[in-house]
Amino acid sequence: MATTPILLPAAAGDRRFSVLYKGDRIGTHTVLYSSATKETQISTEIHLLVKVAFFTMYAFSHRSEETWRAGRLVSLTSETVEDGETFHVAGAATPQGFRVVSKGGPFIAPAATLTSNSLWTPAVLEQDTVVDAQHGGIVGVSARKFAGEKIVVNGRHVLSTRYTFITPYLAGSIWYDDENLWVRGEFERDGSAILYELDT
Repeated sequence: MATTPILLPAAAGDRRFSVLYKGDRIGTHTVLYSSATKETQISTEIHLLVKVAFFTMYAFSHRSEETWRAGRLVSLTSETVEDGETFHVAGAATPQGFRVVSKGGPFIAPAATLTSNSLWTPAVLEQDTVVDAQHGGIVGVSARKFAGEKIVVNGRHVLSTRYTFITPYLAGSIWYDDENLWVRGEFERDGSAILYELDT
């Protein structure tokens, strides 16, 4: 169970990261918020491209829209293209729980579920499982929390909380500032680090 409350940021909490791999900028990861009536829309976009000489070694793009109401996820739609293969995921709140449909078929997640895109809140790393917003299905999460760590973000010193984590698809560390806003990331792929640096 999460101990960190799920507070949806306003537009001021929009996140735009440059993604670096082996010192090169390979793409972006953006999280944008908008509110209307009693709902909040969260849009996530990821674009990654790794080339060696003229050859594409890895290509990934992902777009999703989540609708949240009263701190609960009520709908999800996403499209992911990874090395030429396309995945679609759709989800909606039902009386039985959060129903997700993907290539692997439908399933019911808990009503209070978060998704793998919910890195905007540290509460996602306090879950045992989350909905995989990119491939569908449920993935396990194992994480540890380290508070009171000083890091540099855009040239200023920030007191942060770091979580180290591992899932079937991703492992690494994520840092949040004292307002629980995501400010930095470091993930592992093929023995090398992928760095997320917050754009100004």
